[in-house]
Amino acid sequence: MLRRYRGRNRQLLLSRLFSGLLLIPLFLLTLACGNKARSPIQAEKPASRLPEQLPCRIQDGLNPDLMVMTLGNVQTPLADGTFYPYEDRVVLKNGQEIKNYFKNKLGIKYFQPIDKTNFQLPPSGWCSWYYYYQEINQEEIEKNAQWLAQNLREYGALYCQIDDGWQDRGQGPGENRDWTKVSRRFSKGMANLAKFIKDQGLIPGIWLAPHGQSNEEVVKNSGAFLLTPDGKSASSTWEGKFLIDPSKPEAQSYLKELFTRLAQDWGYEYFKIDGQPIVVEEFRKKKNFMKSPQDPEALYRQTLETIRQAIGPKRYLLGCWGIPLEGMGIMNGSRTGGDIVPAWDGFLVALDATMKYYFLHNIAWYCDPDVMLVRYPLTLDMAKAWASLQGLTGQALMASDRMYDLPEERIEILRRVFPAVDIRPLDLFPSSRYKKIWDLKINHLERQYDVVGCFNYDQEKTTGIELRWADLGLEEKARYHVYDFWNKEYLGCWEKGFYVEVPPASVRVLTLLIDNGQPQLISTSRHITQGWVDLESLFYDPAGQVIKGKSRVIKGDPYELRFVFPRDRRNLKIKRVEAPGFNFAFHNHDGWATVTIFSQASDSVSWEVYFEEGDVYNFPARAPSGLKAELKGLNKVLLEWAPLYYLNAGYNVYVDGKLYLYTPINRCQVSGLNPSQEHSFEVKGVWLDGSVSEKAASLNFKPVDHLSHEVYLSDLEPAFMSAGRGFPRMDKAFNDGRLQIGNKSYKKGIGTQANSEIVYELNGLFKRFEAEVGLDAGSNGRGSVEFKVFGDGKLLWASGVIKGKVAARKVQLNIAGVKTLRLVVEDAGDGIAYDHADWAEARILR
Repeated sequence: MLRRYRGRNRQLLLSRLFSGLLLIPLFLLTLACGNKARSPIQAEKPASRLPEQLPCRIQDGLNPDLMVMTLGNVQTPLADGTFYPYEDRVVLKNGQEIKNYFKNKLGIKYFQPIDKTNFQLPPSGWCSWYYYYQEINQEEIEKNAQWLAQNLREYGALYCQIDDGWQDRGQGPGENRDWTKVSRRFSKGMANLAKFIKDQGLIPGIWLAPHGQSNEEVVKNSGAFLLTPDGKSASSTWEGKFLIDPSKPEAQSYLKELFTRLAQDWGYEYFKIDGQPIVVEEFRKKKNFMKSPQDPEALYRQTLETIRQAIGPKRYLLGCWGIPLEGMGIMNGSRTGGDIVPAWDGFLVALDATMKYYFLHNIAWYCDPDVMLVRYPLTLDMAKAWASLQGLTGQALMASDRMYDLPEERIEILRRVFPAVDIRPLDLFPSSRYKKIWDLKINHLERQYDVVGCFNYDQEKTTGIELRWADLGLEEKARYHVYDFWNKEYLGCWEKGFYVEVPPASVRVLTLLIDNGQPQLISTSRHITQGWVDLESLFYDPAGQVIKGKSRVIKGDPYELRFVFPRDRRNLKIKRVEAPGFNFAFHNHDGWATVTIFSQASDSVSWEVYFEEGDVYNFPARAPSGLKAELKGLNKVLLEWAPLYYLNAGYNVYVDGKLYLYTPINRCQVSGLNPSQEHSFEVKGVWLDGSVSEKAASLNFKPVDHLSHEVYLSDLEPAFMSAGRGFPRMDKAFNDGRLQIGNKSYKKGIGTQANSEIVYELNGLFKRFEAEVGLDAGSNGRGSVEFKVFGDGKLLWASGVIKGKVAARKVQLNIAGVKTLRLVVEDAGDGIAYDHADWAEARILR
């Protein structure tokens, strides 16, 4: 049905920006839960400081593949306790207190709670680097800025950051570090460009490596740099041919003058300062060349304080290159990993940064896992996965494509994740693996729901993921509605859990909402958080069977409301809709319905949706047949059966007589089994109302009876794994090439980097461990490591120091009765840069 109204012209959404960032709703809100109406409540403004206490996890729970984030005032049984950020203290549920949690437990020496006074939200916008690199010019910046203003500004993309290439002299690292001159490609000048960006309603940003310099004349005249006794450079690195001497007053004057020009004279408000870990390390190494040698870290922080004083508190300071932890408390945010590339490997770089350092985000500063790309040759699935990484974590969100070249289908992905919002981790610890289940728990207008990202990082194989309600801290006995955000599809209402298959290099984003026996709003189309950015008020009147709300809409962007009905009242349907002043359409489906609102201006729309009883279609559930089981690893089984010929809504899977979860397809993975125990499996057909077939396909299965004589460790899922940088690679070298030690190549094995630890739970089922170990050929003959094998905490074998270009060393060990096998690679004293180590053909035998 379609109703037409004359549109209204109102002030654009940009007028609702606060400190350059999108506001959380500031309106009186009304909500009814159950059958009782509540008094109006006031929406919170974006907080200028952290709450006094935050729920937290300090270690993985029963499902090590789960990462948990929160948005709003969330309480969950998954929390291990409470974190008091202004005291750096954790109090666990059992009363145990951990003082100096970040500083001592996590080793974050300069931890202090994030200051959100001037930046309530992370920056969202665009960076020039990953399309143009150093081949950038003023005209291209202007074109992208205009496109941002016309297409994404109202979605919260506000920053336009010029990266490397604006400055003069040279192309190579360290050669173009003269910040006193501007490239001829920016003929109108940098101040003119900043003004142009501001005229578009955007915030101008600029990149530089400020501690370095390449112009010898500048170095000579300033007297601010590290020099040898004979007047030559004491430090020539990527940061620059010369490095400032932080112990000299002249160095502080140089930095103050530089940033005063960039901020005050030119008008830039966002500063990305690169190469910072190099600077700190060089200060440590070159301390003897300093005029007044002092604590290198203190001197480094002094340079940042000088920069901060020059730019003031209301301009954004981003640290860059790896993670400069020494800048915490002065920087507003920091890059947390290396540079991405325009391929799936680039996504994995951002993933790695998120797994290792997300625990700092919106707690100590805003994390930046580097930019997000959506352009070809990334597939649309890859682009959605990258966007979901950003949207579900709330980290700094900077696009870096040639924006005006993007096709509509890729722009649409960007619209659904801009802007970054006030998400923070529940998990205050670094991850030990690339987690596949990302659970964002949201409490907005007392509407509590989960947005769950199910990721597949493999580019070749489909993966199955078990979403168990208990693992997510949800009510185990309750029914939950499931909505697929990217596919815009309602998937039913189910008990216990949901089995998800995720294609290669992609994501499924599912919204979970408890069935409370009433019509409910499960999702909105505006943003991946599905209500947080757009929904201003919500009210349910059970007597009138009407849901009333108010939403912010954007000009030209059809705004869809998605409603779900109780499983035992699937016959409900929309009777009518009211949205004065706006065009709209609504559509009824089995168990759910949608309303789409069309707006000719960015505005707030008040809407009312009325429901009534209707017809419903049911089909009798039939029993499947042909159930088979295949052992995957040590404690995981893949069940498969013949697909039903007749209409069905899916299948319920039972393990040892109890409902395990629901699957929409004719297969399901079951994990966490006792490999020495015989388990019973049953599968029944199920219909949308929850009715199941009387009969079931069934079988009994004892995992240990199907265990191979020889099992490669790369085919098993470790209980824990870590590496010096990134994570170990299965059946690949650490650099993602083939495994090769000396002149011998291997198809199976584990590639890692010191210092590394990989743990397997073997349950005492194996007698021998065998492998060939050594430095991978990708180390180019450099590096040195030591391999160690532990069984139940006892050292079973150590290799001694192994260096590059040496043939593999064979390992054969008795591990009879060992329950926990731990493989360790340690640096042998020369740093980890080239310590790419291979556990080639690592296997266990019965």
